[in-house]
Amino acid sequence: MPVPIQKLSLFLLIVALLLQSSHADEENDLWLLISSYEDIGISLNDLATFLAAHGYNAKPAGSYVTVTFSGGNEVYLTPNGAAPRLADLWMTAPEKPVGPIRVNYDESIKKNATYAMSSNPEFVKSISRSVLFPLMPLGMCYEGSKQLGIIYTGMGSNVTYMFHPDDPGHEWILVEDGSTNTWLAVDSYYGVMTSSDYYAASYSFPRFDLLDLVNPQWRIG
Repeated sequence: MPVPIQKLSLFLLIVALLLQSSHADEENDLWLLISSYEDIGISLNDLATFLAAHGYNAKPAGSYVTVTFSGGNEVYLTPNGAAPRLADLWMTAPEKPVGPIRVNYDESIKKNATYAMSSNPEFVKSISRSVLFPLMPLGMCYEGSKQLGIIYTGMGSNVTYMFHPDDPGHEWILVEDGSTNTWLAVDSYYGVMTSSDYYAASYSFPRFDLLDLVNPQWRIG
């Protein structure tokens, strides 16, 4: 019996989204790796060897290194000399080489962590009423999470930033309920969130600036 067009289209859309999310995770993991090291004098061959030692399909190709992900997508890296990070990450192959000291990997960045949700009604009420939502328009979750962090840390609370690298990416925060060692998710547009999806993320970290270590900054050749 033929599959209805609507169901087939929905299935293909779901498959496409899953592949896109997997690809984004691989890109972000690569970015986190090269953000955790520096080497002013690293060569293309050294860079390719370093990436291969960390499990990547990396090969030098002229003035850059090509990394091929599991789904067949390719990205390109060039050593960046004395600039921060080990290398620059390119969406398309660069035409010219760009000019990668060991820096400590920030162990406060957690991958695929899940946090317990607070069920304390007084805490939920307090967090809900502390900010007038929406704090930011839709599509401005990065700036919104930054502002939420400033507000809640200013109130004396501990916060954790939650980040999913789906295209174009989504960020929100968790506010700690110190009395129960649990957390409450807050979205800068929707406010307090009780959906379980908001209590797990691809990356979580205690400072907003650590987003820069897990969110690629692309160059276009």
